[in-house]
Amino acid sequence: MPDFHAHAKPKQLTRGDQVRDTLARLEALVGQLGYALGEEALNIPPLFDEVTAGLAELQAQGQDVRGGAAQLETVSAGLRRKAGIFLREIGGASRLQDARNARRPDPAQWWWFLDQWLADRRRSQLRQLLQWAAVAALLLALLYMIYQRFLAPDPAIVASLEHQQKAESLAQTGDLAGALNETEQALAAIPRDPEQLVFKGVLQQALGSDAAAEETFAAAEAQAGKEGFLIARSRRYLSLGQTEAALSDARTVIELNPNSAMGYLVLGQANEGAGNYAEAMDAYSRASTLAEAQNKLDIVAIARMQLGMLMQRPSTPTGAGP
Repeated sequence: MPDFHAHAKPKQLTRGDQVRDTLARLEALVGQLGYALGEEALNIPPLFDEVTAGLAELQAQGQDVRGGAAQLETVSAGLRRKAGIFLREIGGASRLQDARNARRPDPAQWWWFLDQWLADRRRSQLRQLLQWAAVAALLLALLYMIYQRFLAPDPAIVASLEHQQKAESLAQTGDLAGALNETEQALAAIPRDPEQLVFKGVLQQALGSDAAAEETFAAAEAQAGKEGFLIARSRRYLSLGQTEAALSDARTVIELNPNSAMGYLVLGQANEGAGNYAEAMDAYSRASTLAEAQNKLDIVAIARMQLGMLMQRPSTPTGAGP
């Protein structure tokens, strides 16, 4: 029986098949950029020539080349993204320049001019970056000017706060004389600060200078009013562990103003400091109720938080230590 397969002629590739095969090879090479393709990458520009020429020829013959054109555009975008990798793979821009000089391509064949395209792109990116940097610098200068003119804190306030912080720290370590010195420096920056006047008076009192303390307290009360002065002094006494003095001032506040939400908050804190937990819970509840009615939401939040924390403590008899 005759062997017909032995005499069969190989199938002839159409021009369309040839272009598709070349495009597939081009796509594969571009996809392999960055994986040690080496000098084989130099085949990419000539393959672009073949594919573009083939698509133009097929289109001239009336064939539909939209699929091939779309695929070529995708490959083109990939090559542009990998332009730097392509140049490294082939050994630098000079290798492409040599190949271009030998080929003398039309400027429209951009793939032969990737080195120039990449250099232009980098220059454009640098210009854009410099423009953004200039805009950012101008904006920062404007913000700084606005801050200095409208928002910058008074140097006296900054100095006062620094001395206040030092005074607080020294008082906590038991250095009352050092704390008094820092408080006086804070008052030198802002002489009528009622909080610092109260702090100074409490420190003077603790150091045995009762007459000086009374004079300082009078100055603080003149600035803050009776209720504000007593609230501030109660909290300051409490911070130094003088719970009985803190309770006395807090109770006086409530006597002066039974609807003082802050007064009840301070009374709760003083009772808690003294270990009178039931009284503290009652005072916190009263502070929360009054503050809510008076729309003093900050006091509401603090009172409820301290009440919640106190309720989580192990049960302790009223008046007992913590």
